[in-house]
Amino acid sequence: MIKKTYPEEYHKKLGSIAGIIREYRINSGYSQLELAEYLNLHRNTLSRAENGKNITLLSFLELAETLEIDLVDLFVDFE
Repeated sequence: MIKKTYPEEYHKKLGSIAGIIREYRINSGYSQLELAEYLNLHRNTLSRAENGKNITLLSFLELAETLEIDLVDLFVDFE
């Protein structure tokens, strides 16, 4: 299997989303472990989200809902 590569722009966008998720989590008063336990996720899943790595769409949606993130706000800087 060939490892798929993505354009640098995709990585920048993921980094932007990751920063927003981290900011919302901190402002909501959760540690990574507390939020992961609340969502019944492994802490590594949350860590990946905050480091611009791939997580499942379902985990992403659950995370956004719990932190009360309007999905539009995550993509506001995208053109």
